Amino acid sequence: MKQEKTYSTIEQVRRNVIKSILLVLGLVVFIMAISLGIGYYLGDLRSGIIWGAVVTVIVIPIQMLSAKAAILGMTHGKKADASIESQRILLSKVEGLSIAAGLKRVPDVYIIPSAEPNAFASGMSEHDALIGVTEGLLKMMDEQELEGVIAHEMSHIVHRDIMLSQLTVSLVSIIIILSMIFSRLAFFGGRRGDDDNDSGGAGILAIVGLLAILLQPIARLIASFIQMSISRKREFAADAYGVRLCGYNEGLASALEKLGGIPPYTENDIKSLGGEQLKCMYIDFPEKKFSSIFSTHPPIEERIRILRNMY
Repeated sequence: MKQEKTYSTIEQVRRNVIKSILLVLGLVVFIMAISLGIGYYLGDLRSGIIWGAVVTVIVIPIQMLSAKAAILGMTHGKKADASIESQRILLSKVEGLSIAAGLKRVPDVYIIPSAEPNAFASGMSEHDALIGVTEGLLKMMDEQELEGVIAHEMSHIVHRDIMLSQLTVSLVSIIIILSMIFSRLAFFGGRRGDDDNDSGGAGILAIVGLLAILLQPIARLIASFIQMSISRKREFAADAYGVRLCGYNEGLASALEKLGGIPPYTENDIKSLGGEQLKCMYIDFPEKKFSSIFSTHPPIEERIRILRNMY
């Protein structure tokens, strides 16, 4: 009989962090390539770099600074009430795991008025971090399973995954904006240097123009693929650190097993959780998957298998 592979929690975290960094660098390289393409089409590479820099400077601060307020508004989260027993237990778990994780501040805890069992972490650092837990999760999980879920979300805070997630969203937005600029330039015509008036230069310009028009849908597809890949890697890393934080793996594995039994979300389910755009944040997001490469989460069966063979 084939022996099941075992996994070190420390090694699992390290490997997935490295993979996430490489994927982010892939987005950065993509932005640079589009910026240089814009510059080439305008006949001045510096102009393209300036376009890329201006869009980056505008988009990243706006999206990253407004993210927390936007997420709470979309999910309709309310601060947990210690007078309610289930929420008091939740607050106790969050406080205990915060101490175990070495955080200087206990994250705020919000209850999301959704019957769907789920949880997420948000905030740019531990100083403004929060954990959102749905009413459905509090009803479904026992205390050990709840602790496993919170430990998973605590990992996202400790490793600045929320910042990474928001940075990824910002980079994807920049790619989409720059690809739109490039395609508009190609459609309406750009200015080139005098050396491009010959037939060879005109031919190259025509090819670049065609690529620019095709770039927008391709850029969306590639950027989305990289974003999904980053999200999947962070979930594996958070599972591993959650086990390390709790000191046992069965709580989170059992919680994921329960979540794995949930049917794909309906439109109303997704709306109760704040919308499709927040799915990367949740611990799992049951949906109809045509291909795993476009999923925001790794297969839950694989996560459970790895967790139960982790030491």
